[in-house]
Amino acid sequence: SRLFGGFIADVVAAIDQAVYDGVDILSLSVGPNSPPAATKTTFLNPFDATLLGAVKAGVFVAQAAGNGGPFPKTMVSYSPWIASVAAAIDDRRYKNHLTLGNGKVLAGIGLSPATHLNESYTLVAANDVLLDSSVMKFSPTDCQRPELLNKRLIEGKILLCGYSFNFISGSASIKKVSETAKALGAVGFVLCVENVSPETRFDPVPVGLPGIVIVDVRNSKELVDYYNISTPRDWTGRVKSFTGKGKIGDGLMPILHKSAPQVALFSARGPNIKDFSFQEADLLKPDILAPGSLIWAAWSPNGTDEPNYVGEGFAMISGTSMSAPHIAGIAALIKQKHPHWSPAAIKSALMTTTSTLDRAGNPLLAQQASETGTTKLVKATPFDYGSGHVDPRAALDPGLIFDAGYEDYLGFLCTTPGIDVHEIRNYTHTPCNKTMGKPSNLNTPSITISHLVRTQTVTRTVTNVAEEETYMITARMDPAVAIDVNPPAMTVRAGASRKFSVTLTVRRVTGTYSFGEVLMKGSRGHKVRIPVLANGYPR
Repeated sequence: SRLFGGFIADVVAAIDQAVYDGVDILSLSVGPNSPPAATKTTFLNPFDATLLGAVKAGVFVAQAAGNGGPFPKTMVSYSPWIASVAAAIDDRRYKNHLTLGNGKVLAGIGLSPATHLNESYTLVAANDVLLDSSVMKFSPTDCQRPELLNKRLIEGKILLCGYSFNFISGSASIKKVSETAKALGAVGFVLCVENVSPETRFDPVPVGLPGIVIVDVRNSKELVDYYNISTPRDWTGRVKSFTGKGKIGDGLMPILHKSAPQVALFSARGPNIKDFSFQEADLLKPDILAPGSLIWAAWSPNGTDEPNYVGEGFAMISGTSMSAPHIAGIAALIKQKHPHWSPAAIKSALMTTTSTLDRAGNPLLAQQASETGTTKLVKATPFDYGSGHVDPRAALDPGLIFDAGYEDYLGFLCTTPGIDVHEIRNYTHTPCNKTMGKPSNLNTPSITISHLVRTQTVTRTVTNVAEEETYMITARMDPAVAIDVNPPAMTVRAGASRKFSVTLTVRRVTGTYSFGEVLMKGSRGHKVRIPVLANGYPR
């Protein structure tokens, strides 16, 4: 089956080759874009099955959660052996402004230098400087074709262009507007958005020429009105003189807020699914949140999927494809400090040391679509951020880890209700062993029970990767589900492992998940936190 990045067979071959070459870490900014026909189980789709082999060989795997958010069950990364990474927006906002000759200041987006400090420049609209009125079969106002416009009338002026559907479909680009303006000798450009659906995302595009995109339709109307008033025409509609003036501000410096991080609108959301009829799994996904919005990174100049960055060596892109490499890089640092740790140990260190608060110390918020299609902020849950936002320094010294290996993952598969045991054998060449009892008993740094009836107890095993330490264990949970941990405290020697159990009991059936956490506070200052999720059903 076809993927946006290639054929699955090629990606699978590349993963196998990388494992054979002896890599320590795999970062996958790809996932299945549709349910595979061959398997019913999400955990055995060609990606996850191949990655299980990689993890068995000791390779840590970070994978993009997917960009199908903010809707539930949009994850394209499913399995416990993979670190599935959600995307956060940080606190950089690139804003710019256009000052008109009448003194009005219009806000917009433009990652560009300013026009000369105290000078204003004449405004000319693309449709008033056409070389030939017969070119209407193209859309000349979107400034994609310099050969359609009159250089003599544009030189030394600010060129006004119209934002059209071609920008959304990808055949037109802001980079091209900038190149057109430059080729025609303009001092800058303005791209005017006059009608657009409210959910359209405008990411800032770095350009060398002063330029701005006026994204608010009301501001665009102000600009058009001012231009029309200050541009007298003869009876045929031809311009007599251009008298409108403007100057473009400096958009190169980001404005910093205290709101970071927040879960990005596009970031895929849980609950995780165990099969392609969307039955919920007893496993939390995503696992972790990392920066994934407006990330500057090296770029292939001959890449074609981003028209604004064709030919560029660097690009500023958003997506869970940008957050997964952050986790891969931090995992590499952990592996360097602890070379003998398993992939599960590294993933555990990352997850148990995360933060669920933003910079201002408030609970994390998630971008969500409102009824009108605009973006609003709501209180985030583990279905948005997994265990929380990564904290690289804390992850290097987690205190305790939740370890697991290949046999444990097979146990998880074999105890997943409704799974086809022949399918498992097909992929793993191993008969099923059901001693784990339930998939929620897999030793993951999170606890999820998608179908809690009456009461259920799960066990977890922690291994001390620091000095001997005494941990106090506490738990809290939304009131609809009671939570109990045992023992309330334990001393773990260096290198030793200890078990604890968590009992969840339905108090009230609400029809939604209850969220909580188990917190282990060590006498030497280590803090180990795992999210707990349960959806209570009537008995």
